[in-house]
Amino acid sequence: MDPKYRIIAGLIGTLAVLALVAHIALRSSRSGLVSALWWSGGYFTILTAGLTAASFLLIAWTGRRLPYGWMGMLTMSMIMVALVYHVMLAHLFSPQGVRGWTNQAFHTFLPAAILWFWLMEVTRNGPRVTARPLTWIIWPMGYGVYVLVRGAFTGWYPYPFLNVARLGWDGVLPNLAGILAAFVALAYLMDYLGQRMPLRDQRAAR
Repeated sequence: MDPKYRIIAGLIGTLAVLALVAHIALRSSRSGLVSALWWSGGYFTILTAGLTAASFLLIAWTGRRLPYGWMGMLTMSMIMVALVYHVMLAHLFSPQGVRGWTNQAFHTFLPAAILWFWLMEVTRNGPRVTARPLTWIIWPMGYGVYVLVRGAFTGWYPYPFLNVARLGWDGVLPNLAGILAAFVALAYLMDYLGQRMPLRDQRAAR
């Protein structure tokens, strides 16, 4: 892998780590470390940011590209983090200071950086592979099951549109179906673009 891509991956991974550390530190100052970790572990945003940090630091450390499907899943998930937040949640609160920075890091800076990295990667690598975009949905579907089971035992749901206690299943299931449909559509759109974008050496040869 080109050293500059390792550096970029390292910067993205470091940004994810800094946002996670800042987030946990802020939460720990109010409720203690164990409570902060447990509470944060309920959020798709935080869990996906953790996967992002591990994945991009691994790229930076080893210089090896991660599988096309894994990078597609990760990029798709972070794009959805940004879309859901800015469309459905951003109007609910407006954090300031360090909390505002971490909020933007999770929901704006990281998704944009990962999408940029993914676009660079899919224009560099060949041959293209036969992908299964539906497998990219395993991570968000697994999270959906996890958070609903967790909420059933604790009575706490991290996102208002998943709050079964307040909305009931009649309110939550359509929300889940809509979000799942968005994940599927985004996965297939990304795979369509990723499989068809011309490689850089092909463009240079024209």
